[in-house]
Amino acid sequence: MDAREKLRMLIREYGGTQKVFATMIGTTQPTIANWISQNQIPPGGVAKICRALPDVSFDWLTDKEEMPRRGYQESRSQADVLPVGSPYYNRMPASAGQLEMGDEDVSTERISIPGLEVDAYFPVVGNSMDPTIQSGDIVGVRKLDAMSRIRPNDIYLIFTRDNERMLKRIKGVNGQSPTLTLYSDNPAYEPFQVLKEQIAAVYKAVCIIRTLE
Repeated sequence: MDAREKLRMLIREYGGTQKVFATMIGTTQPTIANWISQNQIPPGGVAKICRALPDVSFDWLTDKEEMPRRGYQESRSQADVLPVGSPYYNRMPASAGQLEMGDEDVSTERISIPGLEVDAYFPVVGNSMDPTIQSGDIVGVRKLDAMSRIRPNDIYLIFTRDNERMLKRIKGVNGQSPTLTLYSDNPAYEPFQVLKEQIAAVYKAVCIIRTLE
């Protein structure tokens, strides 16, 4: 498997698009596109991927091992087995408010809940979605393949091109306006608008994990 194929595999598993994947590892979409075009991952890119996605093997990225991922296991039949559960980005919180994404380390674990189709889990900070989603909850999300699938009564995790991620309800998807209106469940927070062209990706919130303490 060459570098181009490895990058495409990672993009499919983490985020689904070059833009979201670039945000997750702390770089830009044109940089990812350049790596794919040149069919190579530079040393700095390998370092970013390994830091942001601990379950990706350095040796695999640098062609020093054949096992595709550190999280995979080899059975007696030599078949590769996918890790159980969906990735949990416990140091990459989703904001019930607004949160600017920095270049922080991302510690990735996995959560498995039978019967749920979830792409990833994120911890929640902020109280703008109280009482529905509270600070300290963990939200499970599933990526939408088109903004036209957004329903105003549901809650979404929105990634913007300005490196923000927000949990909100969304209105104005199917209108002619260039903006979307984002709403909080907490009445103390006023609705606000974002340009549609500034939305990098949208994930539907499909479950909440909450402790009873």
